Amino acid sequence: MHCQPKVACIVEFAMNRMPYPRDEDWIHPSNNRKNLQLSYARSAISQLSKGHSVCFTGPAPLQVAQIDEKTLPDQQKLVFGTGGTTGKPKRVIHLESSLSSAVDALTSRVGEESFSFVNCLPLNHVGGWMQIERAIRTKGQVFFCSHKDLTGQVSKSITQGKWLSLVPTQLHFLVSSPFACESLRACKGILVGGAALSEELSQKCRDLQLPVYPTYGMTETAGMVTLLDADDFLNGNSSVGFSLPHAELGLQGNVNRIAIKSQSLCLAREGVVFEPNHWYLSDDFGMQDQQGHWFVLGRLDRMIKTGGEMVNPAIVEKIIMRNPEVRECSVVAERDERWGEVVTAWIAPGNLSENSIRDNLKGHLQDHEIPKKWYMVDELPRSDSGMSNRLTE
Repeated sequence: MHCQPKVACIVEFAMNRMPYPRDEDWIHPSNNRKNLQLSYARSAISQLSKGHSVCFTGPAPLQVAQIDEKTLPDQQKLVFGTGGTTGKPKRVIHLESSLSSAVDALTSRVGEESFSFVNCLPLNHVGGWMQIERAIRTKGQVFFCSHKDLTGQVSKSITQGKWLSLVPTQLHFLVSSPFACESLRACKGILVGGAALSEELSQKCRDLQLPVYPTYGMTETAGMVTLLDADDFLNGNSSVGFSLPHAELGLQGNVNRIAIKSQSLCLAREGVVFEPNHWYLSDDFGMQDQQGHWFVLGRLDRMIKTGGEMVNPAIVEKIIMRNPEVRECSVVAERDERWGEVVTAWIAPGNLSENSIRDNLKGHLQDHEIPKKWYMVDELPRSDSGMSNRLTE
């Protein structure tokens, strides 16, 4: 493995335990008290404040009396499920210390003393829950709403000076609304992760002067381990930024698989317990430029082998998405008796012409990379976190 150059060593953040609050100062006063996400958060905080371990994998937070793994330390635990967009969700166990390290690292990088969030992500995933952690640990507040509310019901008076976390699909939906764009511009920052930003969406955000901070991370690392500053993004940088101070990234093998060492690494995943300073091997591959910026190029578990040739579906999706009529695209493998697997494209909206899209790919993709099967649909299926589920046969 070769690790990133020109980056300082991991900053060791203090592991001082901070009890979860019994008060509700973290709740923004403009919240609708009947909001289901708010109810979920209040229930989870109530259980955590009493020292219980909590499982976030279901529709409601559940107190966990005992974790199956006998070798785990006797400490309060928070249990999440991975996104599951490329397979069955995996159970991930975090300690309070791993979550607090992630908060401290972001605070250190952006120089923010207090984080207040408009939360549009589900709380049974790390990406949503970490917004609560950041607000509570920095004495900020959280306002709960659907991202669709930003097109008319939630004005810039609510988003002003607050942070927002979105997945690219949500952001794509919002940039078509002038009302939402006013609310987005009022944000202090818009953290975008969970999937890659397309070139077209990135340029649209730059044209609209939206304060977008692209990130890279995963459930196992309590969210982001890299962050690109909004000014760099607006100036055309297409990376996911530098590693955060609590994390170190490296590349392994000929495929440049991304490995991560981080204070925010989970305690265990699917029964496998990680030791301190463990290098966690992600399913992503990427590169780092000479300045230290990280680029995520695709996922190893999505590679398609067709007729003896390897195809990176992320590259095919990137080229297809250059067509302004394509709103969404997912390229997957479909089993085939002759080819082993064939490259298959799912496209939204459903009224587009397969031939016109295919013709635009010639000269940009090799013949074996051009999809052999096409499905035109009105909407791609998504996980409850808003990310596109990978479609299979």
